[in-house]
Amino acid sequence: MGYRPKEVDHVVIGAGGVGTATAFHLSETPGATLVLERFHENHAFGSSHGRTRILRTAYAEGSSYVPLVLRARHLWKRLGQQAKQQIFRPTGVLLAGPSKSTALARARESARRYALPHESFDHRGAEDRFSAFRFASGDSILWDPGGGILFPERAIWAHRRLAADRGVTFRWNAPVVRWKPRSDGRVVVETATRQYAANWVVLTAGAWTSTLVPDLHLPLSVEQQTVYWFRPRVPPRAPFREMPAFVWYTDGSRYFYGTPDVGDGVKIGGCVGQRVRNLTRRPPSSAREFHSVQRFSATRLPGLSSEPSRHTRCLYTNTPDKNFIVDRHPDFPNVVVVSACSGHGFKFVSALGEQVAKIVTTGRIPPLLAPFGLSRLTKLR
Repeated sequence: MGYRPKEVDHVVIGAGGVGTATAFHLSETPGATLVLERFHENHAFGSSHGRTRILRTAYAEGSSYVPLVLRARHLWKRLGQQAKQQIFRPTGVLLAGPSKSTALARARESARRYALPHESFDHRGAEDRFSAFRFASGDSILWDPGGGILFPERAIWAHRRLAADRGVTFRWNAPVVRWKPRSDGRVVVETATRQYAANWVVLTAGAWTSTLVPDLHLPLSVEQQTVYWFRPRVPPRAPFREMPAFVWYTDGSRYFYGTPDVGDGVKIGGCVGQRVRNLTRRPPSSAREFHSVQRFSATRLPGLSSEPSRHTRCLYTNTPDKNFIVDRHPDFPNVVVVSACSGHGFKFVSALGEQVAKIVTTGRIPPLLAPFGLSRLTKLR
């Protein structure tokens, strides 16, 4: 390319949940921010769509996540006020599973450690409280009243619009080809048609992260999961509109999850996914995946139709330990890698954007992000 790169202060690569949140928080700081997205706005090819997402506070994946999710909930509420629309809806979250479930035990420990409001039920007590569900003898139930649902497309739109109002530039259909350090310490980011030079680069590229940092040899895997919407068999729809979000653990490490009917039916997904090795040739949804969700719905939510009204596919980028990556590149400290949220990251997006902006403005990793460093992955390869 025979022209000089356009000079900016910050380049964010990827305009999904984390990328737009980062851009929003960077817009509150000095400097010009540019966001480059390989697809169009609010696309359905990555990890930040699906109409509703779950926010849990009693966190089975580890109590270290609780301060981050509490901060995220506060920021979601604030974003809704700024955007003048509901982004977080407090429905509560029902966590259910066998009485010996280790996931339920970890969720209870998180709730106790941080003195979160919570209640425990056996199957009889749960049936009286949550009429849309069917419980069995031996089920154990944890009620997380501080949880709820998020509207991801609204959230991304709000972060993007408010950031753009403060001067952040978004470039759509602009996939990044490569980036490289420059002799003056800045980083040059190259698309197919343009180059940009920045003081800081933030990689929030989701499933495409490994292609942008091949030198790190990250042990990441990309998984595709399909979620389905099921309408009630017969009226009334009220029990399914008023039901909480839920995560239902089964034997071993399997689980199902869902959100209440906000217009399209009850959304249900599971952990039966498919490995994606080529991002340009994603597999179709599998019969195995659908039948597992269908069987769960028939058993636990028998008031729903057996056939879905719609479905969509999502990509999840997993680390071996299912914990996030948020860290500075070990060789280029003004490049921040933020990805691999392992299928449970969207609820944290508002707080991750805030904390990543702090990395850019201070050059240090904030305490809330300390568990997500790159160095731990060398032990997991």
